[in-house]
Amino acid sequence: MSYYILCKISCNPDLTEILTAELAEINFEGFLENEMGFEAYLPETDFNESLFWEVLHAYNLDESAVEIVKMAQQNWNAEWESNFEPVCIANQLRIRAPFHQPDANYPLELIIQPKTSFGTGHHETTFTIMQLMLGLNLNLKRVFDYGSGTGILAILADKLGAAHIVANDIDTWAAENILENIALNSVQPIQFIEGDLRAIPNQTFDVILANINRNILMDSFANLFPMLATDGKLVISGFYTTDLPDLQLAAEKEGFVFLNSTHQNNWTAAVFTK
Repeated sequence: MSYYILCKISCNPDLTEILTAELAEINFEGFLENEMGFEAYLPETDFNESLFWEVLHAYNLDESAVEIVKMAQQNWNAEWESNFEPVCIANQLRIRAPFHQPDANYPLELIIQPKTSFGTGHHETTFTIMQLMLGLNLNLKRVFDYGSGTGILAILADKLGAAHIVANDIDTWAAENILENIALNSVQPIQFIEGDLRAIPNQTFDVILANINRNILMDSFANLFPMLATDGKLVISGFYTTDLPDLQLAAEKEGFVFLNSTHQNNWTAAVFTK
């Protein structure tokens, strides 16, 4: 039987994004925010406890802020399923798990196997970027999903009529995850490339989707600009509302033009053009 390590971390909300990014670098593969802070998990075989504490101590967190639990994988998945509810966006889109029944009241439906809160539509970063996607014309467009994770944005792009979709992620688990979700949704083949932007073939896209985080976005605008077709749309998410002015300034320095944004709680998504 395989086991997972679940770390329950109490921290200031301002630290959550930073810590999740740091822990993702040491093999943590799932995160769920809560009122006290967040939970992070990874397979027991990938858990390096000394590196884990090194990260937390760097941000002045000690043992009193952390609870570490070992749990069987099937129990972990069962816990997700028992708490997982469908997500509905703008009366147009419903995101459900395979164990939920379809609902014909929604024109669009996505089926995502719940493994983390990220990439299921529950987290504000995914919810807001999908809101913006519903307002775009993706019919017959060339779409790039940068940092695809579960592939939920690439799959929605297909449902919205995209003609050609490329997705990438630096995490090996994303390759298996996106293929699983593509099969669940019976969509067109989506070209998945494991690696960063340097691994993407030289081509341009009508729409680029990037639900990542503030720092990666800031570092990526220069490389994303030549990848976007003239009059194309860059849709970004994964950052706090207070970060939008800095991101807008950095994007505009590379030639992007800000169009609009939306937010939920303290999270924001925005659209730029070229």
